[in-house]
Amino acid sequence: MNIESHVIPVEGKAVHFLSAGASADTIVLLHGKSFSADTWRKTGTITALGEAGFRAVAVDLPGYGQSAPSEKREDRILGPILDALEIKAAVIVAASFSGWYAFPLLLERPDRVRGFVSAASRGIRKYQAYLQRLTFPVLALWGEKDDLVPMENADLLTASVPNGRKIVIPGGTHASYLSDPERFNQVLLEFVTTCFIGPGGAGTQSSGKPNADLSTETRMS
Repeated sequence: MNIESHVIPVEGKAVHFLSAGASADTIVLLHGKSFSADTWRKTGTITALGEAGFRAVAVDLPGYGQSAPSEKREDRILGPILDALEIKAAVIVAASFSGWYAFPLLLERPDRVRGFVSAASRGIRKYQAYLQRLTFPVLALWGEKDDLVPMENADLLTASVPNGRKIVIPGGTHASYLSDPERFNQVLLEFVTTCFIGPGGAGTQSSGKPNADLSTETRMS
């Protein structure tokens, strides 16, 4: 699978991203604070999504990787990036601190979100009073041995949304996509497939109604 590297202007600042696949069904991958878009290449996540028929877009957030710093607040950055990438709607995967970038978009522009994967993302408690607004599928994907973002945050997220599921990767660390990338990618692929079922593509869940199949907790064996 060919992974392409591009730099585009976003409100006058250079933003770098990696992409694979040409489908309209898009997954946007946001990295943790110590990482970059290239992390998703190293874990095989971009390739796995592209080979499964999706378009995977891993973004270097402003000031990270090859992207220039931005004066904009972190809660106002993701929308303009999606605009510049011409992404109307996507599944958003937010690892750790990138939750600060993701949650404002999830809450203010749910029409642009097909699903959300919280890979132990930050911001859950800050926005907990508004989480019930998230009617699209939500996956809390945590490593069993995460010592940075407590598992209680995953429970809070899935209990607050009508269409949530928690999956725990045994032995996984805070960055479970690094400690067990094979399992992480497997779970991610299964989830994003459910987000693209129905009218609007290989499948937008546009009704906003909960999917009972996702309202459970799973601990992988």
